[in-house]
Amino acid sequence: MTQTTASPQGSLDVLPLADRLRWLLAVRVGVVLALPLAAWGITRTPETLPVQALVVPGALLLATGLVLHRLSPRGRRWAVAAITVPVILDAAYLGWALYVTGGLSGPVVYVIVLHVMAVSLLGSFRSGVKLALWHSLVVMCVLEGVTTGHLPARGGVEGFDPLDYSVFLTVVWVAAVTTAGLGAVNERELRRRRYDEEVLRRLAAALHEADTGREVAEALLDFTVDAADASIAAVHCHVPEGPAGPAVDLVVRRRGDGGAEVLRGAGAPAPGSLLAEAARRRSTVLAAMRGPDPWVDGVLGGARRVVAVPFGLDGQGSGALTFECDARSGSRIERRRVTVAEQAVAHAATAFARVALLERLQRSALTDGLTGVANRRAFDAALERELTFAARTDAPVAVVIVDLDHFKQLNDTWGHQAGDDVLRGVGAALRSCMRQGDLVARYGGEEFAVVMPGATADDAVAVARRIRTELRGVAAPRPITASLGIAVQRGAASSGAELLAAADAALYESKAGGRDQARLAGAEGPVTGAADDAPLAAGVPPVPRPAGVPAVR
Repeated sequence: MTQTTASPQGSLDVLPLADRLRWLLAVRVGVVLALPLAAWGITRTPETLPVQALVVPGALLLATGLVLHRLSPRGRRWAVAAITVPVILDAAYLGWALYVTGGLSGPVVYVIVLHVMAVSLLGSFRSGVKLALWHSLVVMCVLEGVTTGHLPARGGVEGFDPLDYSVFLTVVWVAAVTTAGLGAVNERELRRRRYDEEVLRRLAAALHEADTGREVAEALLDFTVDAADASIAAVHCHVPEGPAGPAVDLVVRRRGDGGAEVLRGAGAPAPGSLLAEAARRRSTVLAAMRGPDPWVDGVLGGARRVVAVPFGLDGQGSGALTFECDARSGSRIERRRVTVAEQAVAHAATAFARVALLERLQRSALTDGLTGVANRRAFDAALERELTFAARTDAPVAVVIVDLDHFKQLNDTWGHQAGDDVLRGVGAALRSCMRQGDLVARYGGEEFAVVMPGATADDAVAVARRIRTELRGVAAPRPITASLGIAVQRGAASSGAELLAAADAALYESKAGGRDQARLAGAEGPVTGAADDAPLAAGVPPVPRPAGVPAVR
């Protein structure tokens, strides 16, 4: 019989042990005891044994079940005994009742079928099959006992008839297998639904604790991998450019049992991609990928069957959850995965909107009001964060300091309003030069600074060249030029202050060398801006500003 233990708190058991015991006790009173007594009254003849033949063993059976029920809270073994022993005794009692009330032609046969069905529903598939086998053996023993003379022939019980017994077996086993099978299917479905509800509650708790878009995305990915059985999943969240800052594309991916990873270079999906189609429809898309899709190929590793669930951020942006689904198209498993994913996305969208609003407010506090780029506090925090990350991963970090040439003269000649317009134009030009993940900030006055995570010396020089080109297009009373200082380090070579000092020293060399050029700390001559650009000395470590040499402004 089923070995069931007490359910712990938070268990996903469909029917707790205490409830199973109570229902089995009700079955024993209503089916095993009451119905055989009713059958005795219906089939009673002068040859029928007195009612005490059923009442006395029935009372003993009930007493045994009540005692074991009382002892069941004492531990697992008592709980197993409280289920197993009475059910075995029930079958023996019904075999005796069958003998008393007319054998296989009497109504107790139907009581046996009801008993098997009830125990199959309250127990398990194995419980129903074992009980059907036990009933078959008990009835066969009763019939054989009459045949061999160990029990006197009585009423309709005259011995073992293979045909009648075969019909009995067929009815009992069909009832057992059918009931147990349907019960197992329904129980699995109920367990799955309860599991989905449980993981949704855990997701809601995790989303409540999330303070950043990355934390929300990680919680959603954890849910998708666990509840939707996804081998790989990714979340894309897009916040458009606004007064508080530039556009932001957050892409977080998780593979199976691995941790979540932020994909800095993924960016927004191109028009015509699966995500763009899901956003256009504003509904879930289940796609069998038959052609190339750069976003899916790059982020989901070329998944062939992809589910994309879009969501909105209450007017603050949009996003989508995508994951690989290996279930057969149109199957119940696929529908369940999609359904739970849509429920999870509905929860996550609210959290994303809350976090997006919070991050907008935070960006407003960390944004320079005049130029629209980050302020000095945001730059310092970003530099410290990226240097900490670089120290763990041995990744490079570059810093570029940009100082507008002769800006004080422009202010004195055309006024501060013209100077403010130029600063706003410079801020927009610098934002257009940045790579995904770079941060540009107003460092102070007419000076700007850029932190470039993952950038090599070549990357930083390429950005410096774009900056010089874009600054020439800024609307101003006179052409705008700038001097730039670049410093690059890998891993934990130096602190943020030392890296900035190296970039500032390179900026000083640019100004001393004639302005309108960029220099790299540790390299000889300008890397861009001179008539003949000096070759880039890649791999040379940054050098600090020489002692006693002030920065030129």
